[in-house]
Amino acid sequence: MHKTLTVAWREFRHTAMTKAFLFGAIVMPILMMGLFIVVVPLMTDSNSTPLEGTIVVIAEDDVVEELRIHINKGNAALKEITDKLPEVIINDPLAGALLSNNPEINVTIIPINNSDIDSIKDQVRNGEYSGLIVVPDATVHSDGSNQGIDIFIPSNFSPNHTDILTSATARAVVDTRLKRLSHNPDSIRQLLRRPHTTATRLSDDGAEVKDNEIARRIIPLAFMMLLWIATFTSGQYLLTTTIEEKSNKVMEVLLSAVSPMQLLGGKIVGQAGVSAVILLMYGSAVMAGLVAFALVDLVPMLHLVLFAIFFIIAYFMVATIMAAVGSAVSELRDAQSLMGPIMLILIIPMALWPILAEHPNGMIATITSFTPPLLPFVMILRVTASTEPVAMWQVVLSIGIGIISVVAMIWMCARIFRIGVLMQGKPPSIL
Repeated sequence: MHKTLTVAWREFRHTAMTKAFLFGAIVMPILMMGLFIVVVPLMTDSNSTPLEGTIVVIAEDDVVEELRIHINKGNAALKEITDKLPEVIINDPLAGALLSNNPEINVTIIPINNSDIDSIKDQVRNGEYSGLIVVPDATVHSDGSNQGIDIFIPSNFSPNHTDILTSATARAVVDTRLKRLSHNPDSIRQLLRRPHTTATRLSDDGAEVKDNEIARRIIPLAFMMLLWIATFTSGQYLLTTTIEEKSNKVMEVLLSAVSPMQLLGGKIVGQAGVSAVILLMYGSAVMAGLVAFALVDLVPMLHLVLFAIFFIIAYFMVATIMAAVGSAVSELRDAQSLMGPIMLILIIPMALWPILAEHPNGMIATITSFTPPLLPFVMILRVTASTEPVAMWQVVLSIGIGIISVVAMIWMCARIFRIGVLMQGKPPSIL
């Protein structure tokens, strides 16, 4: 056991304490967390510049009056929405960023009956005016002809401010048309407003669960991708180090001090520590994102416990495959040839993700969740994607099959490793 732990520490130290690993496994997740800490506040402040200045409008008097009304409604609507929101939402960084997309509006609308548009454009360029809006008479008439609306703004004009002017002008034209037909624009707009729809799933045990698109699609994919990143990154390290030690004759020196099984066990345990570090760092980045967007309640504790169990199963499955392939070849290109068919099998859960997320209790999801080496990736996706709990007997059975499969794969890997670890020259072939 002491020799196995010594090999494990050597494997972990030579992998996890290098500059490349520190950058890829530690610096990158920290940068990801920094995005939520730095970028979200920048989102809150970046669009808070008020819309100020003088806007020149060439249009009919009715349109100008409606434009003034809608410009003023922008400030009033924002204040009304903010007053109705609970304090916990207002203080949320994402909500603050969204609210900041509606800046203060303090503009003066000046109607001009002047056909010399070019001279007004020059005044917009030199900053005398903040913008020019041209609404042809044919655009206002409701006879089917529509020449559109032209808005001329300075080169440094905010896109957010442009959206405000575009929306307000379009509403002003529509309201003018409706009023000329003796209709109330506000009443018609209220009638056309789409109602909010909430989907609630009714389970057999009488529970009612609100349907959540994020919880049903994105979070399961995030769990499965975490498994992929953690297990395959460390598994790739295990594959390459095994091949390098064989080609450099380091393996012969190591086997003079430890047995093949101690060496295999140490390498797998050492890379397990590497995989745990990767999982911890990237998992922390994901949790930081959930906290930043107030979505922590979408990940219950049971899912985290099951994720830890299936992570252990997934790692040992991938590690035994990588160790077996690495010990069977002497060069990396030969390993890539062997890994091709294996990777085609292992990417099945990712290829089936849309189907599995849509039907987590379907036949395909159920069968693949009991099929090694796919079961850890599929079952964690099923558990996190299903709006109602997956049958506990299926979870327990999947864990049991996974443990038995890990034992069998370790046994097969040990036999291959014992024979192939000192094998040099021509790679294995079925011919």
